[in-house]
Amino acid sequence: MTASPSVSVLIPAFRAAAYLDTALASVAAQTCTDWEILIFEDGICDDTSAIVRAFAATTANRVELLRSATNLGVSRARNALLDTARGKYIAFLDADDTWEPDHLALALELLATTPADWFIGGTNTMDEQGRYLQRGIIPAPRPASAIPTALLRCNFVLTGAVVVRAEPFARGLRFDPTLTIGEDLDIWIGLVAAGCRPVFASRATFNYRKHPASTTADPVRFPEAFSVLFEKHLGDPLVDRRLCHRLLAEMLLNVARMTWRHEPARARAALRRLFRCNCWAVRAWPYFLLARLRTGSVA
Repeated sequence: MTASPSVSVLIPAFRAAAYLDTALASVAAQTCTDWEILIFEDGICDDTSAIVRAFAATTANRVELLRSATNLGVSRARNALLDTARGKYIAFLDADDTWEPDHLALALELLATTPADWFIGGTNTMDEQGRYLQRGIIPAPRPASAIPTALLRCNFVLTGAVVVRAEPFARGLRFDPTLTIGEDLDIWIGLVAAGCRPVFASRATFNYRKHPASTTADPVRFPEAFSVLFEKHLGDPLVDRRLCHRLLAEMLLNVARMTWRHEPARARAALRRLFRCNCWAVRAWPYFLLARLRTGSVA
């Protein structure tokens, strides 16, 4: 083993063969060349391993592939990569996204010249073919204390735009595997809880690929799974409790509104979760009763 690299690039890969070579090429094109790439193949179902081997043959930098025969989920995949990382900084990149060539250089420059612990970059969006849809989405700078509540309103911190000093992960900070959606927001709140200070970029160096079939496009699954994050942080002193309560209620009520006719059991499950934390939600009771009638339930 050589000395620890400046940056460990962590790439979870599930059915990633269509785009992985593009993501890897964007790391190889970085003006900061002191990196290692760690990939976790989360379910062996395509040519990911062959793509990684071919790429590794083109660089002297460390490229390591971890594998699981079954799909463990993105949180467990990233946690396994964190356990293996040796870099002074951790950079996240999903297998279908890319970086501009100066992404790592800009992050390391700002982290070296400010008293910050994590870098939050700007984002460009692109379509499935890699054509830009929108450029220069720049998150507004704000103090660390304002980030958790702001994240509940809108996810302005995209995973591939973030570079973090390795220390909080060395102390044990990890992604929550019980969250299937919103695990990234949860880890950012964890960084704030650990006392980490952010620095915001003034330009976009991360390219986020949009897919028509993404999880966020599913009108039922997204609020149903995302609401688990809000349940987790209901009692968190870092977030605005009333806002968290209201947004949780809206999400679960929307699930019930969309499912009570054709999936009444799903609607009732969502409403039971709502009642456990928000029993005064008068608007929820009609949907609960309608869902019971649809299934012929008596109690």
